[in-house]
Amino acid sequence: MKNLVLRFDADLSWKSWSAITLFGFGFLGLAMGVEVSERPGLLETGLLTKAYYALGLFVLGGLDLGTPTNGPLFGRTLLWIAYFGAPIWTASAIFETILSALRPPVWHVRNIKKKIVIFGGGELTLAFLNKIMAGGNPRRVIIIVDKSLHPHIEELRSYNGIRVFATSGQQIRRLRRYPLHTAHKFLLLSEKDAINFELASVLLDHRPELGSKIVYHVSNLRFLRVMQETKVVQQCTTFNQYELAATQLAREWLIQRFNATEHRDTVVLAGFGRFGQSILEQLERHASDSFSRVAIIDLKAEQRALIADEQVATERNYSRHTYEGDIDDPEVWQRLFKEVIVGEEEPVFVITTGDDETNLRCAIWLRKQFENALIISRTLSPSYFAKSVCGEHDVVSVNTAELVEASIPHAWYR
Repeated sequence: MKNLVLRFDADLSWKSWSAITLFGFGFLGLAMGVEVSERPGLLETGLLTKAYYALGLFVLGGLDLGTPTNGPLFGRTLLWIAYFGAPIWTASAIFETILSALRPPVWHVRNIKKKIVIFGGGELTLAFLNKIMAGGNPRRVIIIVDKSLHPHIEELRSYNGIRVFATSGQQIRRLRRYPLHTAHKFLLLSEKDAINFELASVLLDHRPELGSKIVYHVSNLRFLRVMQETKVVQQCTTFNQYELAATQLAREWLIQRFNATEHRDTVVLAGFGRFGQSILEQLERHASDSFSRVAIIDLKAEQRALIADEQVATERNYSRHTYEGDIDDPEVWQRLFKEVIVGEEEPVFVITTGDDETNLRCAIWLRKQFENALIISRTLSPSYFAKSVCGEHDVVSVNTAELVEASIPHAWYR
């Protein structure tokens, strides 16, 4: 019994807790010995029977039980509250279901004048919503989500004042019926690049002058750069979340470290996916004279280094070393320590694989090897545990979501 803990579960809605409370009132009233006019033998029945009748209040509201007659005043009061509250709760739930079924699709969005219209329901949308909410006036926001992409609909609707409309991809084209030029901004934040490009094209085809109001996300940087000369890219504002996060990371931690050291640093990138590639690109753009060596550890280090080379137009003025393998492999690190980390200067480690536990373990292990190195460990989402452990070991814990949110320009949503 000591493991039985009763607590308020914040994940349950107030609707659920109100139903539990009303059932509890009805059951407690009957259990306290309250008699009802139409069931004179109810007082002698067991608790399971009383629970059954308490549940029945949500359907019949006490019509089959009759009115409370005898018993403790407190018990009768609880039962009367359940008599009135339970059927009201049931009726409200039915109306809510009907309204949800009749919720207007995208072409019934009435007024978009001076509104921020967001397409998409993923983590990126939540990051933009947090920035918008911090700035006030959430009633300016309309969110349109594609049901097939399994968006965070309930979480989106938890933001007060924001209207959310769920639709299908085929219905998006009906936006042409609206005076789209009256909207304040269009934020195209779908997790699929094809949808964002298609929406931008639809909006520009409707009114070319809408380009200045369109901001859209592209996850595939290689594709974006190939499309640089197209109308849909040139007339709108495009961005990549990993570029935003890498820019914030470089500005907040890496460049400050470079400025604090007299020597040119050595940078070790453990994990070289889209985020790691974006970090290196930002360093090449804004701090190319501040580091002399870059070591890359990744299962596809050579291939991804060549992909990164496609994105850089300037000549490298540092030496680059690639190590194919897992960052859990001690042999990889032994080779790196022998070939790259020379002299007494301690390097900068940025650990950005897709496994949070691996990143954390590697960061703590590296701290034992290098007392004064800057060590950054990335988590995919905010983690109090990671921040706590990293704080104990003088490791910087970052996550992509918070980095993106911190770097979103005000001009994109104001």
